[in-house]
Amino acid sequence: MTNQELQVLENFERDSEWFHKNIVKLQHQGLVGKFVAIKNSKPIASATDIDTVIKEVEKKGENPSFIFIEFVHPEGFTLIL
Repeated sequence: MTNQELQVLENFERDSEWFHKNIVKLQHQGLVGKFVAIKNSKPIASATDIDTVIKEVEKKGENPSFIFIEFVHPEGFTLIL
């Protein structure tokens, strides 16, 4: 694995951790029911439609494949896999 690939994975993991630690904050910011793109521990795009989020990420010059994107569920929501 190259240094660049390792950096992408580390960034993705860090942003995933930030999202899960800050989910309540995101819910209270009115992002329930939306997909949110996170980069450097900050939301950079959000919308109810994932395609819109991907387009917004691309407009910012980012490759959506390397950006953490997750759906913000309501408080108390439990996902059973």
